Amino acid sequence: MRQLKRIALSSSVVILLITLWGLYRADIIDKVDILLTAASTIATVVMAITIYQLDLTLKQLRFEALNRVYDILNNDIKEELNTIFEWAKKDMRAEEILGDTKSNDNSIKKNIDAVRYVSVAFNKVGYYVYKDFIDVSFIQEELGGLVVKSFLAIKPYLSYMRNQNESPEEPWFMRRFYLMITVACESYLKKHHPQTFEKILEDYGRDEDKTAYKNKQSIVPDKWLADDVKSWLKKHGFKA
Repeated sequence: MRQLKRIALSSSVVILLITLWGLYRADIIDKVDILLTAASTIATVVMAITIYQLDLTLKQLRFEALNRVYDILNNDIKEELNTIFEWAKKDMRAEEILGDTKSNDNSIKKNIDAVRYVSVAFNKVGYYVYKDFIDVSFIQEELGGLVVKSFLAIKPYLSYMRNQNESPEEPWFMRRFYLMITVACESYLKKHHPQTFEKILEDYGRDEDKTAYKNKQSIVPDKWLADDVKSWLKKHGFKA
C-alpha cells in the first residue's frame, strides 16, 4: 500500500509539472491556474489509485469467499452429507430419521445436527452468491451437480425440520438462499447437462420431484421461495 501511495504522489508531481510547463509556454500561468491545476491533478490521481485499491480489495474478498466455499463443502460437512446421501438412497422417511425434533435421544440429535450442518453450509454458499461475493456461474459450473444432488437428498428431512419451526404455509426463511442456488443450478443442468440432471433425479429424487420434472416444474416448489429470492432469480434470468 505504501508503494501505491508513492506511485500516486510521484504521478501527481509529474502531471502537475507537465501541466504547469504547458501553461507557462502558453503564457497564461497565474496563482489561480496553479492552485486549480494542482487540486485537479492530485484528485484525479488519488481517485484512480482508490478505485484500483477497491478493486484489489473486492478481488481478495471474492477469493477468500471462494476458498471458504471449497473448505465448507469439501471438509466441514463431508461426513454429514454422505450420511444424508445414504438415507436418501434407502428412501428413509423423515419421521424415522428425525422423530421428535425436540427429543433427547442422542441418535436423533446426531441426525438433526447432520441436516442442520449441511443445510446451513449450502445456505452460506447461497448467501455469498446473493451478495455477489461469488459469481453464480461458478457455482453452476463447478458445483451445480452437488447442489442439486444434496438438495434432492436432504429435501424431505429439511422440510420436516423446517415445518417444526416455521409455518408450512409461508415461504421458507432460514434456508432460502439454499433454495435460490438450487433453482439456479437446476436451471443450468437442465439446459446444459440434461442427462446428468436426470441421473441425479433418478438416484435421489422422490416421486414428487420426478413428477415436477415431467411437468417442466422446479424441484423447489414455488410457494417455498421468499420474495427476495424470487427477485434475485428473476433478475438473473432463472425461473423456478
